[in-house]
Amino acid sequence: MLLSYHNAYAEIVQHLNQEVLAYVSSTQSETDEFNGYKLWQLLRKKYAGNDLTSRTTALKKYLAIEYDSFSSFLPLVRSANQKIVLSKLALDDQVKTILMLDKLPQNFHSLKTNISMNFESLPFDEVLKKLEDFAAQNQLNEDKKSSIPTEATMFTQSSNPEIICPHCKRGFRACSHCFKSGHTEDNCFQKHPNKRAPKSVTSSSKQHSSHMTRYTQEDEEYLQQKYPDLHL
Repeated sequence: MLLSYHNAYAEIVQHLNQEVLAYVSSTQSETDEFNGYKLWQLLRKKYAGNDLTSRTTALKKYLAIEYDSFSSFLPLVRSANQKIVLSKLALDDQVKTILMLDKLPQNFHSLKTNISMNFESLPFDEVLKKLEDFAAQNQLNEDKKSSIPTEATMFTQSSNPEIICPHCKRGFRACSHCFKSGHTEDNCFQKHPNKRAPKSVTSSSKQHSSHMTRYTQEDEEYLQQKYPDLHL
């Protein structure tokens, strides 16, 4: 029995963040140390919600997260998600993913589009892993929230040939007007139809243009119809 308590303790601890671990170490008595059952009771008493107030608090903490830098954003999301789980709030992974993606800056546009189109029902923990991998591959871990106006930010990013496709890992450029790859705003056929020439678009351009698709009014209406209670 003692061994099973120790195993349970080890299993629980590996899922706790630094904030919760600090609370456990400062609260749990020496006699209860390494006892999984006692640890579970302690956490349940502190965090598990059985009323509306605790669940509301957990949800508000999640909604209040703001992106300042990726290195601070990801731990905040994981901590808030842990509180939602412990409060037993019935918020499915898809909704958490939508709300989390909405907080990300323009640097993560291609990832947001990729997840929205291909991984809508992915478990939330796996979405966070994809987010972490994307940030590492594109060197965004220490990226701060930009104070540049949105349009200027889009132009700066679209002029940068080092934007990385999360699927094939190739760099590409994107037009700051239509957000499609393979050309710049100066020779954008959508903005300058008189420059259009009867030339076929390469397959790589078609492939990468899908990564830069913008959210449309139809997308927003779909989410509002699917989750009317969220007031997105």
